[in-house]
Amino acid sequence: MLANEKADAAKGKSAGRTRPFTAQEYIESIRDGREIWIYGERIKDVTVHPAFRNTIRMLARLYEALHQDERKGVLCIETDTDSGGYTHKFYRATRSAEELVGARDAIAEWARLTYGWMGRSPDYKASFLATLGANAEFYKPFEENARRWYKKVQEEVSFVNHAIVNPPVDRNKELAEVRDVYMHVEKETDGGLIVSGAKVVATTSTLTHYNFIANNGALPIKTKDFAFVCIVPTDAPGCKLFCRPSYEMNAAATGSPFD
Repeated sequence: MLANEKADAAKGKSAGRTRPFTAQEYIESIRDGREIWIYGERIKDVTVHPAFRNTIRMLARLYEALHQDERKGVLCIETDTDSGGYTHKFYRATRSAEELVGARDAIAEWARLTYGWMGRSPDYKASFLATLGANAEFYKPFEENARRWYKKVQEEVSFVNHAIVNPPVDRNKELAEVRDVYMHVEKETDGGLIVSGAKVVATTSTLTHYNFIANNGALPIKTKDFAFVCIVPTDAPGCKLFCRPSYEMNAAATGSPFD
C-alpha cells in the first residue's frame, strides 16, 4: 500500500466500500491538511472557514441524501464492481435506455436539493469517470489504471474536479517556451511521474477529493513533457490551490443572501 493509500484508508477513502460517504464522512474526508490559500492566507480547515463552510454543508446534504430511504430509489443503484454495495446512478456506466433515464433522474434529484445553484456538484465529473469503466480499453496501455479509478470513485462517490487549462501567459508561445509556468513532467521514476507547474480554473477543487489533470485544446500536444494525464489527491504533498474570491464569504460580509 502506498503512503497516500494509507492516508486514504485512515479517512475512509479506500477501495472496497459498500456504500458512498455519509454527510459527516464527506466533511471528515476533506479535513486532511490540504494546502488551500485565499486572500493571501493559508486556510487551516476548509470545513469551518467562512469562504467555504456553508457550501460544504450543502455538499454534505447531497451525500446524506444517498442514504435516505425516500430518495435512495431515485439516486442509487447497485455497484458493478463486485463490492456488493450501491452508488449514485451517474457514477456507474449506463448500458441500457432504462439506466440512462435513471442516471438522468438521479442528477435532477441532486440538483433539486440545491435549487440548481450548485454548478459543481460531485456528479458533474462522473460524466467522465464512468467512461473509465465503460471503455477502459480506450486508455491503453493504462486500461488497468482506468478500471481501478472507475471502481474507486464509484464505490466512494468521490468528488473529483478538473484542471485542464494553462495559465494565460502568452498564447502565441509554444508550450516549451513557458516551461517555467505550465504544468509538465520534470522526471519519470519507478514510482510515477514528478510534475511541476500550474493549471487554472479548477472550479470547486478546494472541496474535492481528487484533481483530474489534463490538457484542453483543439491542437495535439507536440511536446512529450506536457502530454500527461493524471488524477492527483487534493491533499497530495506539493499540491497548492490558490482560490478565486468566494461568493459565500462576500455574501456573509455584506449581509446579502443573493450570492
